[in-house]
Formats: sequence, structure tokens, C-alpha cells
Amino acid sequence: MKQEFVISSSLGGPRQGFSNFTWTTEAIDRWEAVWSALWKIGIKWEWQNRDPYARRRGDLFNVFAVHDDAVRLDMAIPLPGREIIVEIHEYLLDLRCHDDPRVEDATSLIGRWIKDYVG
Repeated sequence: MKQEFVISSSLGGPRQGFSNFTWTTEAIDRWEAVWSALWKIGIKWEWQNRDPYARRRGDLFNVFAVHDDAVRLDMAIPLPGREIIVEIHEYLLDLRCHDDPRVEDATSLIGRWIKDYVG
């Protein structure tokens, strides 16, 4: 006899859905502008082996992973995971007290990007 397991929410309401974040061509295209704004305010990416990155090829992006070649990654677009993107956004929110319009711009860009692509 097959057993079925039903797990109910302890909060009594409907379950909250979650899913993995996926880098799409559109997400990378929009992230390129975010990353440019972040770079302008002094944020840099500390490359490690297996970090994903993208390079623009016309209207498309080629996606690669770092493999002992970090010195050749000039103009590459880092593709961080959801947690790091949210952490960068929180860092920017703390910087907003400096009244720098570049920080405001970067904060707005990453905030909209999170809303559109991470949820």
C-alpha cells in the first residue's frame, strides 16, 4: 500500500512558493547596466574559480566559469548568486546616507532588477 505524506503549513495559510534563480539573456542584459553602476561607485568582484561570468557577443551573452584565468576577465560581467545580489543591495541601502547620486542610481537599478528577476 502506497503511503502519502501531507505536510501542512504551521501558519494555517497557503504555502509560500520558492524557486531557484536563473540567469536568462534578458536578466544578464539588464544586470550589465547594474554592474556598470556598481563599478562606478567602487564595488569590485573578487573572482574565484567556478564563479560564473558573461561576455557580450552581439545581442547574446556567452556564459563561462572562472578556471585559473581571473587575470583575463577584464570587461567580464560577474553573475553572482541571489544571496550576494541581495547583500550588495543591502550594502547600498546603508550607503545612501552619503547623498551621492551615483549610489542612489545604483541602489534604484539593483532594486528594480531584484524585483524583476529574483522576486
